[in-house]
Amino acid sequence: MAQEFKFRLETVRRVRQLEFEAKQRIVADRLRKIGSDQAIIAALERERTSMNDETKRLLSGGQVNIDGVSRYRLQVGYLRDQILDAENRILGHEKELAAERAAMVKSSVAVKAIDKLRERQFAAHELLLKRLETADQDEAAQQVFQRTKRQISSV
Repeated sequence: MAQEFKFRLETVRRVRQLEFEAKQRIVADRLRKIGSDQAIIAALERERTSMNDETKRLLSGGQVNIDGVSRYRLQVGYLRDQILDAENRILGHEKELAAERAAMVKSSVAVKAIDKLRERQFAAHELLLKRLETADQDEAAQQVFQRTKRQISSV
């Protein structure tokens, strides 16, 4: 009976696949962090817009509240600093994301190379099985022919 195909590098393939999946998780985590920081920036921008609207409303009354304007200035400065911090974090995440994506692609190529090798070895195994099967069929046909030939010559 024909032997079953066994890929000797299956363990290597599994290890590479696990490495690729780990790198995918790292990239996904980095994208999540970028999304989180973008949400923070959007919330801070909304807060700053609402503060601007509130200040305009207070100033349109005719009297200027010096303490309110001073507080507004401090709060807007704080919000601006928070937005800049978040934008800097996003820039850092994007730089790291580029490197992590490159590592993920490299890992993906390694997995695909092992898969391609497996496919080639499987195709070679199938070809060998076909050749063996053909040789067995040829041998059986030859034996049948020899028996038939002997029977004809004995008659």
